[in-house]
Amino acid sequence: MSDPAFQQLVESNRRLTETVEQKVGEIDQKVSSSINEMENLVASGLETMTAHAIEGHKKAIEDASGGKNTIIVDEQGNPNVMVRIPRFNYEDLNAAVIAKYGVDLNLGSGTPTMFMSNGELKRDLYIGKYLASSGKNGGCAVVGGAQPRTSVSYDAAKNLCSNKGDGWHLMSIHEWAAIALWSLANGTVPRGNTNYGRSHENKLETAPRADGGIPGDASGTARTDTGMGPATWSHDHTNFGIQDLVGNVWEWLDQMMLSNGQIIATNDNSPLTPEEQWQRHEAFFDSTSAANTGTGNVGQPILSNEIINRNGPLDDDSYNYPYTHNGHFASIQKSEAYKASELLRRLLIESASPDTVQGALWVRNYGNRFPLRGGGWDRGPGAGLGALSLNRRRSYSHSHIGFRPAFFA
Repeated sequence: MSDPAFQQLVESNRRLTETVEQKVGEIDQKVSSSINEMENLVASGLETMTAHAIEGHKKAIEDASGGKNTIIVDEQGNPNVMVRIPRFNYEDLNAAVIAKYGVDLNLGSGTPTMFMSNGELKRDLYIGKYLASSGKNGGCAVVGGAQPRTSVSYDAAKNLCSNKGDGWHLMSIHEWAAIALWSLANGTVPRGNTNYGRSHENKLETAPRADGGIPGDASGTARTDTGMGPATWSHDHTNFGIQDLVGNVWEWLDQMMLSNGQIIATNDNSPLTPEEQWQRHEAFFDSTSAANTGTGNVGQPILSNEIINRNGPLDDDSYNYPYTHNGHFASIQKSEAYKASELLRRLLIESASPDTVQGALWVRNYGNRFPLRGGGWDRGPGAGLGALSLNRRRSYSHSHIGFRPAFFA
């Protein structure tokens, strides 16, 4: 039998050990809780600091630009530098074009379609100052000095914009065309990166290339960071205008498509209208050639009330058949039976005169094609505010193609 005194000592040590372990556990729990509280406070502080920093930057931008620029943080937490577009009228725009160039573009009168959504006047409209770049939480941001987000399909670009929250949408053909016509009327048609890091029109206008190459070197990836060109690369020739509309990368636009050669588009700037409800216009891109073999350029597009020469099979979205091309969208032929459309003139799909913004036209009049505008870094005189590619299917993506968000307040 063991010594009672020894047993008492063992029991005392056991109770002491349990007490120590209990105290250590309580201390560990308190330390862990304190650390968690501290981390939460730090995280909250950083979030507050970020919000304060953005607010400060927003005020600085608004003050410096006279209210032309602002920062809007989307629901994913990404900052977006936006250009506020003030309303104007078609009749004033057209009158300014006549006074400046002696050209009547027959644009009609009233508020531009970019400011109307399902017939309702929108109070404030903002366009991304820069091409979209990569953002956090799988989204996109609109900031200067970043590489544009490229290699996205039409649907991916559209979703990246709408996922930013209510009011956000992919820039539409209504918005693009009205801004282009405004630039023409004001004598501020922008140049851009159209010749491998420089402007083909003024080769002293350059911006740093993504690949570090020298301006004009026709090799490599000559894409430039957002907003790094001179003021003449913006829509109003100021540092507060919309940057890089011409050249750098093509931009997907919403609310228009070419379906088996027929022009389909919304009647005003309505990004929530489903494609099946877009209007089918009595306007088609016919071809000067009946060729339907090969994959190259076989002729020129013709605006017509019907298609006589289709260069590929109906409903075929592939690139296995020819396309047509014209060096200036506004100089293409119109068939005798074609009925001119004021809306399509407003959208820079047709024109009352070739004396307007520049840009070439590419068309495949078979399958479904979605619009790309502006041109890329290698397009030279084919790029411009009027440049329009109706060559690509919705799933196409490439390092030459990006996009730009817009926002209704």
